[in-house]
Amino acid sequence: MQVNNLVRLFNSSRLRISSRTSLPSYQLVANFQTTTQLSDPASTGSALPEKPKRPVNAYLRFLQTVRPSLKAKNPDASPAAISKLAAVQWQMLDSAAKAKHEDEFKKEQTVWLQKNAKYLSQLTDQQREDIRQARSEKSEEKAKREHRKKLKDLGRPKRPLNGFLLYIADRKPKNLSKEENKQQLKLLAQKWAQLSDADKAPYNAQAAEALVKYREEVEKWEEKMIAGDHLDVIRRKHLILPPGSLAAKEAKTKAPK
Repeated sequence: MQVNNLVRLFNSSRLRISSRTSLPSYQLVANFQTTTQLSDPASTGSALPEKPKRPVNAYLRFLQTVRPSLKAKNPDASPAAISKLAAVQWQMLDSAAKAKHEDEFKKEQTVWLQKNAKYLSQLTDQQREDIRQARSEKSEEKAKREHRKKLKDLGRPKRPLNGFLLYIADRKPKNLSKEENKQQLKLLAQKWAQLSDADKAPYNAQAAEALVKYREEVEKWEEKMIAGDHLDVIRRKHLILPPGSLAAKEAKTKAPK
């Protein structure tokens, strides 16, 4: 749905939109342009030496050898089901066969350790910092994805569109190409900026009404989450517990800011 795509556009980190910005949403769309993530080591101008690939362990080696035959015998099985079948075979494998895979792994591991030591010795201080920062951001993004997934799985109400986005949904043509969609967003953002307060009022009123309903639904949902001990999905400012209780201590460390 095109409205959902627009919402994702506003939520995209590439737009660098945050709650601290003073620009209204329509100006952010009108001024939209992609950016390069500065934390990407490949974009810093100093090319990294090729990183040696870590060898896979004994079990994964075995899995790679038996997966094709298991897939041929079980064409309708999912990747997870194939992995379970392989795990059963691994448990039944004799010690000599397991030792063979383990020896191959150890040999490649010895070579990899030498290559990796050389790779690390070639890195500059800036490259090391870039890699550390990239890993940190990757870890943070993974945590955010997992948190968003949990919110979705637990049925958290979705935030409604604001007045501007409702205007976009009402006026933007459907079935546009990527470039056409981008141009329409800029055009409609400009038109919205030129509308009088009276013309904007119906959209803003609809958004305000939806927002009131959304907040009520979120409060009910959070009460349900507290009862179910899902404290990590509750907004900290809405989590009121006795200061010395165990639940309060857990909430302090688990609840999102």
